[in-house]
Amino acid sequence: MVPIAVAAFGLVTITATAPVMATSASSVAAHRAFYDMELGDRMPNATIVNVKGRSAYVIERDCEGWRSIEDYVLEFVGEGGSNERVLSHFESWEADSGDKYSFDISENSSFMGRKEFGGFAQRGIADAGGDAGIAAFSIEPDAEIALPAETHFPIQHLEEILTAAETGQTILAATLFTGAEPDDALMKTNTVVGVWQETDDGAILGTLDEAGYWPVRIAYFKPSSQSAEPEYEINFAMQRNGIVRSYEIDYGDFSIKADLRKIEAVDAPVCS
Repeated sequence: MVPIAVAAFGLVTITATAPVMATSASSVAAHRAFYDMELGDRMPNATIVNVKGRSAYVIERDCEGWRSIEDYVLEFVGEGGSNERVLSHFESWEADSGDKYSFDISENSSFMGRKEFGGFAQRGIADAGGDAGIAAFSIEPDAEIALPAETHFPIQHLEEILTAAETGQTILAATLFTGAEPDDALMKTNTVVGVWQETDDGAILGTLDEAGYWPVRIAYFKPSSQSAEPEYEINFAMQRNGIVRSYEIDYGDFSIKADLRKIEAVDAPVCS
């Protein structure tokens, strides 16, 4: 079974190489979104024949950074009628300063059992062996990994994509720390931003509707990979405020589509 990459946008498991934007200039809208998920494209040789599920994603401010939470349940139907189920909870926090990131994951699947772990990443550590920082994981306490100088965290990456889209930049490359098991936590990404598509979806988005979206495609590669083929790709229909109307995770032999069915604005905190 392939890993589910929804948390990379942390949906934001999204998320290129500019400084972190100040909170006051942030274009990301705090919100709570709910998605229906189903099988997208499928190659004839794919062992997965159907997928269905739901995802709930929250991104909200606190007084020093961003907090993201994603819960999803997915059922996979395989050849011969086999049925596998995955329930996942992903929670992360990212500092406005761009130097700290933490995450916790709780996952229960019918094929791999229950798994709970977390981690913490920090940039700007002077003794990090020439790299910008390190990340540590509770699942493997001795498995610290070095973070290259260009490492981005998810909200920082999202902000950079939105800035690039606004200024007409169409191709971005970034090293992204997503929050996952040590072998999957650090990814090289290539992002392609398409032309703004004018559409109105006010029936679902209400006051959060921005009358259109950018098609954004992000390919994820392991840093050590020599292959031209990514581990997976995600296509986003992304508004200027960072809200994702729909997305599709492409694993090569099959894909999972997610369509927005409900969204709510989240109030900003009162900070002294």
